[in-house]
Amino acid sequence: MAMSQQPDRTTVLAESQVVDPSSTSVISPLNETYTNAGASSLENSENDNANDEVTRLAKDSDDDDDDDDDMHDDFGNDKKVTKDPNDIVAEAVTLKEQGNDFFKAGDLNKASRSYCKGSSVLKPLNKSNTGDDQVKALLVNLQTNLSMVCFKQNKPKMSRDVATKALEIDSTNVKALYRRAAAKRKMGDWTDAKEDLKKALKLDPTNVAVKKELHALKKEIDTSKRTQREGLQKAFASSKKTGSFLYSDREEELKRKEEERKKKEQQEKEETEKRKIEWTKEMDQRVSNGEEHVPFETWDKERKEKEQKAKDALKKEEEERKRKEREARRAAKKAAKAAAKQENESSDEELTAEELKLLRGYKKTSDGRTTSYFNREQSEHEKQMIGDITPQRLETAGSDVPQSVPLSTSTPSSGVQSTSAAAGGKGRASLWNQAGTWEEKDTTEWCTTHLKHLLNTTTASYSSSQKNNIKAIVTENTNFTGDASVALTGGKKRYIFDFHTTVKYEIRDDDSDDVLATGKIKLPDISSTGAHDEDELEVNIFAWDKSPTAEFTADSNACRDNLVDSIRKSVSSFVKDFNEHY
Repeated sequence: MAMSQQPDRTTVLAESQVVDPSSTSVISPLNETYTNAGASSLENSENDNANDEVTRLAKDSDDDDDDDDDMHDDFGNDKKVTKDPNDIVAEAVTLKEQGNDFFKAGDLNKASRSYCKGSSVLKPLNKSNTGDDQVKALLVNLQTNLSMVCFKQNKPKMSRDVATKALEIDSTNVKALYRRAAAKRKMGDWTDAKEDLKKALKLDPTNVAVKKELHALKKEIDTSKRTQREGLQKAFASSKKTGSFLYSDREEELKRKEEERKKKEQQEKEETEKRKIEWTKEMDQRVSNGEEHVPFETWDKERKEKEQKAKDALKKEEEERKRKEREARRAAKKAAKAAAKQENESSDEELTAEELKLLRGYKKTSDGRTTSYFNREQSEHEKQMIGDITPQRLETAGSDVPQSVPLSTSTPSSGVQSTSAAAGGKGRASLWNQAGTWEEKDTTEWCTTHLKHLLNTTTASYSSSQKNNIKAIVTENTNFTGDASVALTGGKKRYIFDFHTTVKYEIRDDDSDDVLATGKIKLPDISSTGAHDEDELEVNIFAWDKSPTAEFTADSNACRDNLVDSIRKSVSSFVKDFNEHY
């Protein structure tokens, strides 16, 4: 089907057609109430973006409408009117025919107004694209005709937009796709235009107009590419002739390399000639001495080997000389540093008389110390009056010092209080802390060593119904961090610790000692707040590092669970040993 350049004259509603008042189509019921859009433009439909120029044309068309006075109240506001759908369709058809007549007469502006007015009049019957097929077909025809008029008026963007609105009503309309492709081609949007034409040709493979447009578009694209390519070729050719920067650097580099190559060949040729002269003289001498004649190639090869050996020896001597020089410089530098260090140390130990004179405000005491000028040294009589002021351990002080006060202790594991006497003196406050307010002792070293030992010696075993005897052993503690202390406060002893570690383990066959699987277990919170209860100890089991075979999967999982229980018991033992040790 050829795409006509004349407006579509398809009549949707025949003059003699009778509309059933009881019909539920968009054209019925006859008494349905509509809000007359009046002078609204083609772009005022739901979800449409208004186009200023089309809106202006539609409004200009409304100025000629004889029914305007019936659609507005005294204040100029729109009012609802009751209008027969048959009359609406008939009016749209009339406006379409008027637009066709104006187009034939060459009056594109009036044709545009008629098509805009016809679309505006008909749109209330197709709200949200719910109209019947006859209404949609008429509306699409009006908009495709308007798109063609805009294209003729050299308004490709408006033509594209109007055709797009028609496609929103009927996405398979070949004429709308054709109109939009032509507008896009004129705008230079060749890729989208080509897609629209391909889609239209797929819907209507025999459409001659679409085929011609697609052929013309491909030809235009090829012409543009060829023009660009020729332009680039001319640019490069011109650059090459004029010595532009595009080629000058490259040509200079090639020219330089060629000159170097020729120079090298010339030098090699001259050296070869010289060696041949030497070879001739030497061969004459050898013949006169009765020695064997040697071909030039053999003689030249031996000569080059001797020269290379001499160069290698010379290079080795030069490297050895440089090495010795570097060692000598390092030794001299090291000796200079040692001398400077010794000089600084000796100068720091004792100040000379001249230096003391220069250091105003300082003086030497009787025991040789350098001190401030204002420091007063005690006389021997004053020292005897003060007595011995050397620090003494409180435990070895005189008998008049009161004995340490026993303090009750509480542990996180048992909560049982005991006196210091029961612990053999442990739990007493220091003599300087008789009130027992607060005293803390760092026990991190002992706790770390003991907890690691308990975890590293943790094992577990499992025997299945298939008589598979396997065992789990801890191989390593990694990322072990934390600290611990014992605090005396308020007359009670408190054990404080917080450790984190990751335990690596192996599942082994108890009979053959073969490793069946390996993995890791993370203990993120071994602390005094939760470790006293085995069930509250947090244990994170990672996926297998080495997965067991299908035969031992279930047994390995069970053995791993037993190992987790054993680890919990080891931590509980650590808490108990901690309480007993301190």
